[in-house]
Amino acid sequence: MSTLDVYFREAECARLTEDPQGRLQLRYLDTWVEQQGIPVSIRLPVRPEPCEHEQVAPFVAAFLPEGGPLRERIERLLHVDSKHDFGLLAALGRECAGALSFCPEGEGPAAKLRYAELSDSQFDEWREFAHQQPLQFQDRTLRLSLPGTQSKTALYFDEHDKPYLPLNGGPTTHILKPRIPGCRPSSVFVELITMRIARAVLGEDRVPATDVWRNCYRVRRFDRPPGAPQGKPGVIRLHQEDLCLALGRMPAAKYESASEGGTLLPACFQLIDALGEQGRIRSPAVERMRLLDQVILNVLLHNPDAHLKNYALLYSEEGGLEIAPLYDSLCTSGLAFESGEANGWAPGTGPAAHTRDLSLRIGEAARIDQVRMADWEQLCEQCGFTRAFARRRVRRLAERLEQALRPTVDAILEATPAAESAAAEIVKGAGVQVATALGLNRR
Repeated sequence: MSTLDVYFREAECARLTEDPQGRLQLRYLDTWVEQQGIPVSIRLPVRPEPCEHEQVAPFVAAFLPEGGPLRERIERLLHVDSKHDFGLLAALGRECAGALSFCPEGEGPAAKLRYAELSDSQFDEWREFAHQQPLQFQDRTLRLSLPGTQSKTALYFDEHDKPYLPLNGGPTTHILKPRIPGCRPSSVFVELITMRIARAVLGEDRVPATDVWRNCYRVRRFDRPPGAPQGKPGVIRLHQEDLCLALGRMPAAKYESASEGGTLLPACFQLIDALGEQGRIRSPAVERMRLLDQVILNVLLHNPDAHLKNYALLYSEEGGLEIAPLYDSLCTSGLAFESGEANGWAPGTGPAAHTRDLSLRIGEAARIDQVRMADWEQLCEQCGFTRAFARRRVRRLAERLEQALRPTVDAILEATPAAESAAAEIVKGAGVQVATALGLNRR
Protein backbone atom coordinates (compact mmCIF):
# COMPACT_ATOMS: atom_id res chain seq x y z
CA MET A 1 0.00 0.00 0.00
CA SER A 2 1.41 3.38 -1.07
CA THR A 3 0.33 6.50 0.81
CA LEU A 4 0.34 10.25 0.24
CA ASP A 5 -0.56 12.70 2.98
CA VAL A 6 -2.93 15.39 1.70
CA TYR A 7 -2.61 18.92 3.05
CA PHE A 8 -5.10 21.76 2.72
CA ARG A 9 -2.74 24.71 2.91
CA GLU A 10 -0.66 23.86 6.02
CA ALA A 11 -3.17 21.48 7.64
CA GLU A 12 -3.18 17.74 7.00
CA CYS A 13 -6.70 16.79 5.97
CA ALA A 14 -6.68 13.34 4.35
CA ARG A 15 -4.67 10.34 3.24
CA LEU A 16 -4.57 9.10 -0.33
CA THR A 17 -3.65 5.46 -0.85
CA GLU A 18 -3.08 3.08 -3.74
CA ASP A 19 -3.21 -0.68 -3.30
CA PRO A 20 -1.08 -3.18 -5.29
CA GLN A 21 -3.88 -3.50 -7.87
CA GLY A 22 -3.83 0.25 -8.53
CA ARG A 23 -7.06 0.99 -6.69
CA LEU A 24 -7.16 4.46 -5.16
CA GLN A 25 -8.82 5.49 -1.93
CA LEU A 26 -9.06 8.79 -0.04
CA ARG A 27 -9.94 8.94 3.64
CA TYR A 28 -10.35 12.19 5.56
CA LEU A 29 -8.66 12.42 8.94
CA ASP A 30 -10.97 12.15 11.93
CA THR A 31 -9.97 15.65 13.01
CA TRP A 32 -10.95 17.05 9.59
CA VAL A 33 -14.33 15.32 9.79
CA GLU A 34 -14.93 16.53 13.34
CA GLN A 35 -14.19 20.16 12.48
CA GLN A 36 -16.18 19.92 9.23
CA GLY A 37 -13.22 20.99 7.12
CA ILE A 38 -13.44 22.09 3.51
CA PRO A 39 -13.72 19.13 1.08
CA VAL A 40 -10.86 18.58 -1.35
CA SER A 41 -13.48 18.32 -4.11
CA ILE A 42 -17.23 18.64 -4.32
CA ARG A 43 -17.12 15.03 -5.58
CA LEU A 44 -15.42 13.91 -2.34
CA PRO A 45 -17.57 15.13 0.57
CA VAL A 46 -16.08 15.20 4.07
CA ARG A 47 -17.26 12.07 5.87
CA PRO A 48 -15.85 9.26 8.06
CA GLU A 49 -16.19 6.64 5.31
CA PRO A 50 -13.44 6.43 2.66
CA CYS A 51 -13.98 7.67 -0.89
CA GLU A 52 -13.34 4.83 -3.34
CA HIS A 53 -11.48 4.51 -6.64
CA GLU A 54 -14.24 5.55 -9.03
CA GLN A 55 -14.58 8.89 -7.20
CA VAL A 56 -10.87 9.38 -6.49
CA ALA A 57 -9.32 8.59 -9.90
CA PRO A 58 -10.67 11.77 -11.61
CA PHE A 59 -9.56 13.78 -8.58
CA VAL A 60 -5.96 12.56 -8.84
CA ALA A 61 -5.82 12.97 -12.61
CA ALA A 62 -7.17 16.54 -12.41
CA PHE A 63 -3.91 17.82 -10.88
CA LEU A 64 -1.55 16.26 -13.40
CA PRO A 65 -0.11 17.25 -16.78
CA GLU A 66 -1.98 15.79 -19.74
CA GLY A 67 -0.84 14.34 -23.03
CA GLY A 68 1.62 11.57 -23.75
CA PRO A 69 4.56 13.68 -25.00
CA LEU A 70 4.64 15.99 -21.98
CA ARG A 71 4.29 13.13 -19.53
CA GLU A 72 7.02 11.18 -21.30
CA ARG A 73 9.41 14.11 -20.89
CA ILE A 74 8.63 14.19 -17.18
CA GLU A 75 9.19 10.42 -17.04
CA ARG A 76 12.68 10.79 -18.52
CA LEU A 77 13.48 13.59 -16.09
CA LEU A 78 12.10 12.08 -12.87
CA HIS A 79 12.24 8.36 -13.72
CA VAL A 80 8.57 7.85 -12.87
CA ASP A 81 6.07 5.94 -15.03
CA SER A 82 4.26 8.52 -17.17
CA LYS A 83 1.08 6.41 -17.12
CA HIS A 84 1.05 6.03 -13.31
CA ASP A 85 -1.04 8.92 -11.96
CA PHE A 86 -0.36 8.17 -8.28
CA GLY A 87 3.39 8.01 -8.91
CA LEU A 88 3.34 11.28 -10.86
CA LEU A 89 1.40 13.00 -8.09
CA ALA A 90 3.87 11.68 -5.50
CA ALA A 91 6.72 13.16 -7.53
CA LEU A 92 5.10 16.50 -8.40
CA GLY A 93 2.34 17.17 -5.92
CA ARG A 94 3.89 19.54 -3.40
CA GLU A 95 2.72 22.59 -5.41
CA CYS A 96 -0.47 22.10 -7.41
CA ALA A 97 -3.44 24.06 -8.64
CA GLY A 98 -5.60 25.11 -5.71
CA ALA A 99 -4.86 24.76 -2.00
CA LEU A 100 -3.75 21.12 -1.84
CA SER A 101 -0.30 19.59 -1.42
CA PHE A 102 0.47 15.89 -1.70
CA CYS A 103 3.45 14.65 0.32
CA PRO A 104 4.96 11.19 0.75
CA GLU A 105 3.78 9.60 3.96
CA GLY A 106 5.35 11.14 7.03
CA GLU A 107 7.29 13.83 5.21
CA GLY A 108 4.77 16.67 5.33
CA PRO A 109 5.27 20.13 3.89
CA ALA A 110 8.59 21.77 4.66
CA ALA A 111 8.55 23.65 7.95
CA LYS A 112 10.07 26.60 6.14
CA LEU A 113 9.14 27.40 2.57
CA ARG A 114 12.23 28.38 0.62
CA TYR A 115 12.87 30.08 -2.68
CA ALA A 116 16.00 30.34 -4.81
CA GLU A 117 16.67 33.51 -6.75
CA LEU A 118 16.37 32.89 -10.50
CA SER A 119 19.03 34.35 -12.75
CA ASP A 120 18.43 35.57 -16.29
CA SER A 121 20.71 32.88 -17.69
CA GLN A 122 18.85 30.14 -15.83
CA PHE A 123 15.53 31.28 -17.19
CA ASP A 124 16.83 31.77 -20.72
CA GLU A 125 18.18 28.22 -20.72
CA TRP A 126 14.87 26.87 -19.42
CA ARG A 127 12.94 28.77 -22.10
CA GLU A 128 15.12 27.27 -24.83
CA PHE A 129 14.66 23.69 -23.63
CA ALA A 130 11.27 23.93 -21.87
CA HIS A 131 9.56 21.64 -24.36
CA GLN A 132 12.11 18.92 -23.66
CA GLN A 133 12.68 19.53 -19.91
CA PRO A 134 9.72 21.52 -18.56
CA LEU A 135 10.70 21.25 -14.88
CA GLN A 136 14.48 21.58 -15.13
CA PHE A 137 16.34 24.79 -14.25
CA GLN A 138 20.03 23.89 -14.66
CA ASP A 139 20.84 21.99 -11.46
CA ARG A 140 17.36 22.32 -9.91
CA THR A 141 14.30 20.24 -10.68
CA LEU A 142 10.96 21.77 -9.69
CA ARG A 143 8.45 19.54 -7.96
CA LEU A 144 5.21 21.13 -9.07
CA SER A 145 2.25 19.93 -11.07
CA LEU A 146 0.31 22.03 -13.57
CA PRO A 147 -2.60 20.54 -15.55
CA GLY A 148 -2.72 20.83 -19.32
CA THR A 149 -0.82 19.64 -22.36
CA GLN A 150 1.52 22.61 -22.89
CA SER A 151 4.98 22.90 -21.35
CA LYS A 152 4.94 25.61 -18.70
CA THR A 153 6.34 26.52 -15.31
CA ALA A 154 5.31 28.46 -12.23
CA LEU A 155 7.48 30.95 -10.35
CA TYR A 156 7.23 33.23 -7.34
CA PHE A 157 7.59 36.95 -8.05
CA ASP A 158 8.11 39.34 -5.13
CA GLU A 159 6.80 42.88 -4.77
CA HIS A 160 9.68 44.13 -6.92
CA ASP A 161 8.83 41.64 -9.70
CA LYS A 162 11.95 39.65 -8.96
CA PRO A 163 11.62 35.94 -9.88
CA TYR A 164 12.33 32.98 -7.60
CA LEU A 165 12.22 29.21 -7.99
CA PRO A 166 9.89 27.54 -5.47
CA LEU A 167 11.58 24.98 -3.23
CA ASN A 168 10.04 22.61 -0.68
CA GLY A 169 6.57 23.18 -2.11
CA GLY A 170 6.60 26.96 -1.86
CA PRO A 171 3.50 28.59 -3.40
CA THR A 172 4.01 30.36 -6.72
CA THR A 173 2.39 33.55 -7.98
CA HIS A 174 2.57 33.30 -11.78
CA ILE A 175 2.42 30.71 -14.55
CA LEU A 176 4.72 31.15 -17.55
CA LYS A 177 4.38 29.58 -20.98
CA PRO A 178 7.09 29.73 -23.64
CA ARG A 179 6.26 30.08 -27.31
CA ILE A 180 4.99 26.85 -28.84
CA PRO A 181 7.55 25.92 -31.51
CA GLY A 182 6.01 25.74 -34.95
CA CYS A 183 3.05 27.95 -34.05
CA ARG A 184 2.49 30.98 -36.28
CA PRO A 185 1.87 33.67 -35.19
CA SER A 186 3.56 33.36 -31.79
CA SER A 187 1.35 31.64 -29.22
CA VAL A 188 2.73 34.05 -26.59
CA PHE A 189 1.24 37.10 -28.30
CA VAL A 190 -1.96 35.33 -29.32
CA GLU A 191 -2.78 34.34 -25.73
CA LEU A 192 -1.73 37.73 -24.37
CA ILE A 193 -3.99 39.68 -26.75
CA THR A 194 -6.91 37.27 -26.34
CA MET A 195 -6.78 37.52 -22.56
CA ARG A 196 -6.31 41.30 -22.56
CA ILE A 197 -9.41 41.72 -24.72
CA ALA A 198 -11.34 39.38 -22.41
CA ARG A 199 -10.25 41.49 -19.43
CA ALA A 200 -11.45 44.66 -21.12
CA VAL A 201 -14.85 43.04 -21.73
CA LEU A 202 -15.44 41.16 -18.46
CA GLY A 203 -13.52 43.37 -16.03
CA GLU A 204 -10.25 43.19 -14.12
CA ASP A 205 -11.76 41.10 -11.32
CA ARG A 206 -12.96 38.40 -13.75
CA VAL A 207 -9.81 37.90 -15.87
CA PRO A 208 -6.27 37.64 -14.41
CA ALA A 209 -3.52 40.14 -15.21
CA THR A 210 -1.21 39.05 -18.04
CA ASP A 211 1.94 40.28 -19.74
CA VAL A 212 5.01 39.13 -21.66
CA TRP A 213 8.01 38.45 -19.44
CA ARG A 214 11.35 37.51 -21.03
CA ASN A 215 9.54 36.43 -24.23
CA CYS A 216 7.10 34.18 -22.36
CA TYR A 217 3.41 34.59 -21.69
CA ARG A 218 2.93 35.33 -17.98
CA VAL A 219 -0.35 35.21 -16.07
CA ARG A 220 -1.03 36.00 -12.43
CA ARG A 221 -2.49 32.97 -10.63
CA PHE A 222 -6.03 33.69 -9.44
CA ASP A 223 -5.66 30.92 -6.83
CA ARG A 224 -2.62 32.66 -5.29
CA PRO A 225 -3.77 36.14 -4.19
CA PRO A 226 -1.35 38.24 -2.15
CA GLY A 227 -1.77 37.68 1.55
CA ALA A 228 -0.06 37.07 4.85
CA PRO A 229 -0.58 33.45 5.92
CA GLN A 230 0.27 33.01 9.60
CA GLY A 231 1.37 36.61 9.79
CA LYS A 232 4.13 36.25 7.21
CA PRO A 233 4.44 38.05 3.86
CA GLY A 234 3.55 35.88 0.91
CA VAL A 235 0.54 34.46 -0.89
CA ILE A 236 -2.59 32.61 0.11
CA ARG A 237 -3.48 29.28 -1.46
CA LEU A 238 -7.11 29.36 -2.58
CA HIS A 239 -8.64 26.06 -3.57
CA GLN A 240 -10.15 25.47 -7.01
CA GLU A 241 -11.39 22.64 -9.17
CA ASP A 242 -12.20 22.65 -12.84
CA LEU A 243 -15.66 21.73 -14.06
CA CYS A 244 -14.41 18.50 -15.57
CA LEU A 245 -13.55 17.23 -12.08
CA ALA A 246 -16.63 18.87 -10.58
CA LEU A 247 -18.75 16.73 -12.92
CA GLY A 248 -16.78 13.63 -11.95
CA ARG A 249 -15.11 13.20 -15.35
CA MET A 250 -11.55 12.18 -16.20
CA PRO A 251 -9.48 14.82 -18.04
CA ALA A 252 -9.77 12.88 -21.30
CA ALA A 253 -13.55 13.38 -21.10
CA LYS A 254 -13.34 17.19 -21.13
CA TYR A 255 -14.64 17.36 -24.72
CA GLU A 256 -18.19 17.02 -25.97
CA SER A 257 -17.08 14.19 -28.25
CA ALA A 258 -16.30 12.10 -25.15
CA SER A 259 -19.76 12.64 -23.64
CA GLU A 260 -22.03 9.62 -23.41
CA GLY A 261 -25.44 11.17 -23.90
CA GLY A 262 -26.52 14.67 -23.05
CA THR A 263 -24.61 17.90 -23.57
CA LEU A 264 -22.00 19.13 -21.13
CA LEU A 265 -22.69 22.83 -20.70
CA PRO A 266 -26.25 22.33 -19.38
CA ALA A 267 -24.81 19.91 -16.83
CA CYS A 268 -22.50 22.68 -15.60
CA PHE A 269 -25.42 25.03 -14.98
CA GLN A 270 -27.37 22.26 -13.27
CA LEU A 271 -24.36 21.77 -11.00
CA ILE A 272 -24.39 25.47 -10.05
CA ASP A 273 -28.07 25.20 -9.19
CA ALA A 274 -27.46 22.10 -7.05
CA LEU A 275 -24.59 23.77 -5.19
CA GLY A 276 -26.83 26.76 -4.58
CA GLU A 277 -29.51 24.52 -3.07
CA GLN A 278 -26.83 23.02 -0.80
CA GLY A 279 -25.79 26.48 0.36
CA ARG A 280 -22.32 26.11 -1.19
CA ILE A 281 -22.89 28.96 -3.68
CA ARG A 282 -24.26 32.16 -2.17
CA SER A 283 -25.83 33.55 -5.34
CA PRO A 284 -26.41 30.92 -8.05
CA ALA A 285 -27.90 33.54 -10.39
CA VAL A 286 -24.67 35.56 -10.32
CA GLU A 287 -22.46 32.53 -10.92
CA ARG A 288 -24.70 31.25 -13.72
CA MET A 289 -24.31 34.62 -15.42
CA ARG A 290 -20.53 34.58 -14.97
CA LEU A 291 -20.23 31.15 -16.53
CA LEU A 292 -22.53 32.02 -19.43
CA ASP A 293 -20.53 35.20 -20.11
CA GLN A 294 -17.31 33.17 -20.30
CA VAL A 295 -18.89 30.68 -22.71
CA ILE A 296 -20.23 33.45 -24.96
CA LEU A 297 -16.98 35.39 -24.89
CA ASN A 298 -14.90 32.35 -25.81
CA VAL A 299 -17.00 31.95 -28.95
CA LEU A 300 -16.83 35.66 -29.78
CA LEU A 301 -13.03 35.52 -29.34
CA HIS A 302 -12.88 32.53 -31.68
CA ASN A 303 -11.68 30.12 -29.00
CA PRO A 304 -13.29 26.78 -29.91
CA ASP A 305 -10.92 24.89 -27.58
CA ALA A 306 -12.73 26.05 -24.42
CA HIS A 307 -13.35 22.65 -22.82
CA LEU A 308 -14.50 21.60 -19.34
CA LYS A 309 -11.04 22.06 -17.83
CA ASN A 310 -11.03 25.70 -19.00
CA TYR A 311 -13.84 26.58 -16.59
CA ALA A 312 -13.48 26.22 -12.84
CA LEU A 313 -14.94 26.73 -9.39
CA LEU A 314 -12.93 28.86 -6.97
CA TYR A 315 -13.24 28.32 -3.22
CA SER A 316 -13.21 31.22 -0.78
CA GLU A 317 -11.11 30.89 2.37
CA GLU A 318 -14.28 29.80 4.17
CA GLY A 319 -15.19 27.20 1.53
CA GLY A 320 -17.89 29.05 -0.43
CA LEU A 321 -17.84 28.58 -4.20
CA GLU A 322 -17.95 30.89 -7.20
CA ILE A 323 -17.02 30.67 -10.87
CA ALA A 324 -13.29 31.26 -11.20
CA PRO A 325 -11.94 34.05 -13.41
CA LEU A 326 -11.53 33.27 -17.11
CA TYR A 327 -8.25 31.58 -18.03
CA ASP A 328 -6.49 29.87 -20.95
CA SER A 329 -8.51 31.63 -23.63
CA LEU A 330 -6.78 31.50 -27.01
CA CYS A 331 -8.08 32.86 -30.31
CA THR A 332 -7.25 30.12 -32.81
CA SER A 333 -8.26 32.09 -35.90
CA GLY A 334 -5.37 32.17 -38.33
CA LEU A 335 -3.10 29.92 -36.27
CA ALA A 336 -0.92 27.58 -38.27
CA PHE A 337 1.09 24.70 -36.84
CA GLU A 338 4.00 22.97 -38.42
CA SER A 339 3.98 19.20 -38.15
CA GLY A 340 6.61 17.39 -36.14
CA GLU A 341 7.46 16.52 -32.55
CA ALA A 342 9.17 19.83 -31.73
CA ASN A 343 5.98 21.86 -31.53
CA GLY A 344 4.98 20.69 -28.06
CA TRP A 345 1.89 18.84 -29.29
CA ALA A 346 1.47 15.30 -30.46
CA PRO A 347 0.45 15.04 -34.12
CA GLY A 348 -3.29 15.46 -34.44
CA THR A 349 -3.72 17.03 -30.98
CA GLY A 350 -3.66 20.50 -29.49
CA PRO A 351 -5.08 23.66 -31.08
CA ALA A 352 -3.94 22.60 -34.56
CA ALA A 353 -6.41 19.73 -34.54
CA HIS A 354 -9.48 21.79 -33.78
CA THR A 355 -9.12 25.38 -34.87
CA ARG A 356 -12.80 25.28 -35.86
CA ASP A 357 -14.38 22.34 -34.00
CA LEU A 358 -16.10 23.32 -30.75
CA SER A 359 -14.92 21.44 -27.67
CA LEU A 360 -18.33 22.08 -26.09
CA ARG A 361 -21.38 22.16 -28.32
CA ILE A 362 -23.43 25.36 -28.61
CA GLY A 363 -26.96 24.26 -29.50
CA GLU A 364 -26.72 22.26 -32.72
CA ALA A 365 -23.43 23.89 -33.81
CA ALA A 366 -20.34 21.68 -33.80
CA ARG A 367 -18.01 24.29 -35.35
CA ILE A 368 -17.34 27.79 -34.13
CA ASP A 369 -18.13 29.37 -37.48
CA GLN A 370 -21.53 27.64 -37.52
CA VAL A 371 -22.92 29.16 -34.30
CA ARG A 372 -26.17 30.99 -35.00
CA MET A 373 -28.61 32.80 -32.72
CA ALA A 374 -30.87 29.75 -32.72
CA ASP A 375 -27.95 27.79 -31.23
CA TRP A 376 -27.48 30.34 -28.45
CA GLU A 377 -31.21 30.31 -27.79
CA GLN A 378 -31.25 26.52 -27.62
CA LEU A 379 -28.24 26.36 -25.31
CA CYS A 380 -29.59 29.03 -22.97
CA GLU A 381 -32.98 27.35 -22.83
CA GLN A 382 -31.26 24.06 -21.89
CA CYS A 383 -29.34 25.94 -19.17
CA GLY A 384 -32.39 27.62 -17.65
CA PHE A 385 -32.35 31.00 -19.41
CA THR A 386 -34.98 32.38 -21.78
CA ARG A 387 -34.42 32.75 -25.51
CA ALA A 388 -34.96 36.50 -25.24
CA PHE A 389 -32.27 36.69 -22.57
CA ALA A 390 -29.89 34.75 -24.83
CA ARG A 391 -30.31 37.31 -27.60
CA ARG A 392 -29.78 40.24 -25.22
CA ARG A 393 -26.70 38.76 -23.56
CA VAL A 394 -24.96 37.75 -26.79
CA ARG A 395 -25.64 41.19 -28.24
CA ARG A 396 -24.36 43.00 -25.13
CA LEU A 397 -21.08 41.07 -24.99
CA ALA A 398 -20.59 41.41 -28.75
CA GLU A 399 -21.02 45.16 -28.44
CA ARG A 400 -18.57 45.34 -25.55
CA LEU A 401 -16.02 43.33 -27.50
CA GLU A 402 -16.51 45.46 -30.59
CA GLN A 403 -15.81 48.59 -28.53
CA ALA A 404 -12.81 47.10 -26.72
CA LEU A 405 -11.14 45.27 -29.61
CA ARG A 406 -9.24 48.02 -31.42
CA PRO A 407 -8.23 50.12 -28.39
CA THR A 408 -6.93 47.05 -26.56
CA VAL A 409 -4.95 45.83 -29.55
CA ASP A 410 -3.54 49.29 -30.25
CA ALA A 411 -2.35 49.64 -26.65
CA ILE A 412 -0.59 46.28 -26.83
CA LEU A 413 1.05 47.07 -30.17
CA GLU A 414 2.31 50.40 -28.89
CA ALA A 415 4.21 48.57 -26.14
CA THR A 416 4.93 45.36 -28.11
CA PRO A 417 5.24 45.94 -31.88
CA ALA A 418 6.33 42.33 -32.39
CA ALA A 419 2.74 41.25 -31.67
CA GLU A 420 1.49 42.77 -34.93
CA SER A 421 0.88 39.55 -36.86
CA ALA A 422 -0.92 37.97 -33.88
CA ALA A 423 -3.04 41.10 -33.47
CA ALA A 424 -4.05 41.09 -37.13
CA GLU A 425 -5.30 37.50 -36.94
CA ILE A 426 -7.22 38.12 -33.73
CA VAL A 427 -8.85 41.28 -35.05
CA LYS A 428 -9.91 39.34 -38.13
CA GLY A 429 -11.16 36.25 -36.30
CA ALA A 430 -12.91 38.01 -33.42
CA GLY A 431 -14.22 40.67 -35.81
CA VAL A 432 -16.01 38.05 -37.90
CA GLN A 433 -17.49 36.41 -34.80
CA VAL A 434 -18.71 39.75 -33.43
CA ALA A 435 -20.15 40.87 -36.76
CA THR A 436 -21.97 37.57 -37.09
CA ALA A 437 -23.41 37.84 -33.57
CA LEU A 438 -24.55 41.43 -34.04
CA GLY A 439 -25.92 40.72 -37.51
CA LEU A 440 -27.95 37.81 -36.19
CA ASN A 441 -29.34 40.01 -33.43
CA ARG A 442 -30.53 42.63 -35.88
CA ARG A 443 -32.51 40.22 -38.03
